[in-house]
Amino acid sequence: MREARARKIYEERVVRDSLARLAGRLDLRALPFSDEELTTLARRSREAFRRSKAGKARLERCVAQLVKRYGTPSVTRVVNALEAINNEIGYEEK
Repeated sequence: MREARARKIYEERVVRDSLARLAGRLDLRALPFSDEELTTLARRSREAFRRSKAGKARLERCVAQLVKRYGTPSVTRVVNALEAINNEIGYEEK
């Protein structure tokens, strides 16, 4: 139980770090997303990075929902940036 709690805390810290890195790359205030939507997208992106099929499916559903609301260009730009950030973090974890 301790390990699961520690892992959850670690993953939340990684999500916050990825959002901070995203803010360094993109102007988050110019994006149409709410803070909750950005956080959810960062979580789903991390899940897709950590897990294979289940995480990717959840990310795809999240992206599809955001594309309906905000259009493809803004969502794709953020998703690609988060993917690059997760790759950087994954490299740093090794």
